Amino acid sequence: MTATFGRTPLGPCARGHDNIARYRRMTTPSTIDTAFTLRLLTGQPSEMAALQCVLEAAPAYFQSVTGTPAGHAEAQSTFTALPPDKGYDDKFVWGLYSGQAMIGCADVIRGYPVREKAVIGLLLLAENWQRRGIGRAFAALVESRIATWPEIVRFRIAVVASNIGALAFWHKLGYRETGEIKTNPEFVREVIVLEKPVAREPQGVA
Repeated sequence: MTATFGRTPLGPCARGHDNIARYRRMTTPSTIDTAFTLRLLTGQPSEMAALQCVLEAAPAYFQSVTGTPAGHAEAQSTFTALPPDKGYDDKFVWGLYSGQAMIGCADVIRGYPVREKAVIGLLLLAENWQRRGIGRAFAALVESRIATWPEIVRFRIAVVASNIGALAFWHKLGYRETGEIKTNPEFVREVIVLEKPVAREPQGVA
């Protein structure tokens, strides 16, 4: 995956609250198409601007896990951050779109921390799209993409303990704690690791 944004400004949502308010008004469930699609982001300036808007449109999430609002370069950080010993060929950032409007984003690392696992580092909807049953469908779309990678046998996520709603959400989707607890100075609480086996249709017998 090659980033193409270079020094391009991240877009209107990085420049003030009036613009994020405008984004929310333009992307309300009652005003745009509710046929959802998942698109792999390539770092085009328009994508990065939309990604920044989505991140800034979820202030409760950032307050819960970091204690601060989303940064003005949050999209760039989301698009480029990598764990140790991984490259961009294994990083996938998807946008969830309703029509032509990005309303959510997901960040996945393939083959981490071991070859047989994939980490969903972030799965986030803009707040005005939350609590509508869309999150479950969004997770299913991401899981279905991951399931096309034949070596992956387990989904893996890490949830900041302060994000009680996210823990409940992932539990409902079948994720269970592995017993691993991690710390990260960027977060307000410890990080709880959960996993779920990848379910695939059995191959037909000739």
